[in-house]
Amino acid sequence: MSKPFFKLLAKWPTGVAAGPFLFYSGQMGLGAGGRPVRSFAEVEGAGPGPGNEHGWVRSMEGPVGGQAIALYERYRTLLGAQGLSLANIVRYHIFQRDKRSFPVFDRVRRSYEKAPPASTAVGLGRFEPTDAVRLNVDSIVYRGTGARPEGRAVLAGSGKHAAAAHFSHVIGAGPWLFLAGQIPIDTSRSEAPLIRGYADIPKAGRFLSVGRSHEDARNGPIAAQTWFTYDLIRKHLEGAGSSMDQVMNLVVYLQDMRDFPTFHRVHEHFFGARAPALTVIEAGEVGHKGTLIEIEPTAIVPGKGVKLEALAPDAATCGGRMSAAVQAGGLAFLSGIPGVGPDGAPAQSLADLPAAWRKRAPAGPARGPAATMLAQALAVAAHLEARMKALGHPLSRIVHLTIFLDDIDAFAAIAPVFTKLFGRHRPALYVIELARPAPIDGARLSATAIAWTGDGDPAPIDG
Repeated sequence: MSKPFFKLLAKWPTGVAAGPFLFYSGQMGLGAGGRPVRSFAEVEGAGPGPGNEHGWVRSMEGPVGGQAIALYERYRTLLGAQGLSLANIVRYHIFQRDKRSFPVFDRVRRSYEKAPPASTAVGLGRFEPTDAVRLNVDSIVYRGTGARPEGRAVLAGSGKHAAAAHFSHVIGAGPWLFLAGQIPIDTSRSEAPLIRGYADIPKAGRFLSVGRSHEDARNGPIAAQTWFTYDLIRKHLEGAGSSMDQVMNLVVYLQDMRDFPTFHRVHEHFFGARAPALTVIEAGEVGHKGTLIEIEPTAIVPGKGVKLEALAPDAATCGGRMSAAVQAGGLAFLSGIPGVGPDGAPAQSLADLPAAWRKRAPAGPARGPAATMLAQALAVAAHLEARMKALGHPLSRIVHLTIFLDDIDAFAAIAPVFTKLFGRHRPALYVIELARPAPIDGARLSATAIAWTGDGDPAPIDG
């Protein structure tokens, strides 16, 4: 077990309460002594059990199954302390070390959840240096407000498209809609076929086709899958009483970041000048059956007393059709921020940064790759501060921070930057390793955040 790493995480709150929401940091399946669970035996008496008595099967499925059970028991305890239950979760991210083990996790969650939340499940890199943790799950919880709050509800979305696993496509919470990560699988058809290319979508979606086999074979799969996924999102939103122009935020998981230019051309087709906040990262495994993309939207329902307010994109950090941030009803989503300098180029050393940005650098020399990571962390910190200032709010209003980096071992070097940035007003935290944290060459680090801009100050939750 990497004790120094977990000690760093312990400096951040288990969660943050703000308005009608609770935002929880990434939770791992830890057992006695804070060690990752490695078998079903360590969680005996909880969850569905191993489901197989044969030793080799149990030994292979035990770490994932045991950690999944430990995770759910952990969330039961955390939510119970707030007078809530698993039924209050509106969205969680199921980041997995190996998505081949997803069926094991899905079997566990079916035993815990009768009306499951929206979820996004992708395979990523390590969650801590020893690589013993198989799952890392953060969450957004809706607790409502007032004596008779409007509660969480599972909404129909597109009634023709069944969920591909045990999750809900659309969860409503007050005026907000939380959608699960959507993938290019047509579950309206009995065989749920994969969208493979232009031939699998209507002519309206083939606007990037050039009629030449080489280009269409390269661009066709991601173009068709992106168009189908966005069109599916449109159907879910319309089924829930909303539309694409009410989308606040998009998180896009690409199997291969080289597909970003083609993805973005389709993205532009669906969104005009008032684009949502946008974060794009590369995941090791998205969806299933050869899917190349997964898209997770958050939106609002018009006519419920809130409206979208978009912050204009920043030239250095917003290199696509996106807003720097979008807020509605006190909930704000910030677009992904890569570790770039004022010129938009990824910082390689402290010399690439303005003197004001370098003031947060921890004492001591930083050389080689560590110097690059530190410089990019300082850049992200400066851009976060500037973006919140542009929203008209202090950093203490950030309630959830996700840091994507290409080497989890480097977190120890950059953690002081973020603890100094937030001081005693620290948000819930999710730290994830992946190969490419932004669609820009040389970016080793990026961050995305959720802020509360409504009434009442955010408050930490211990657990």
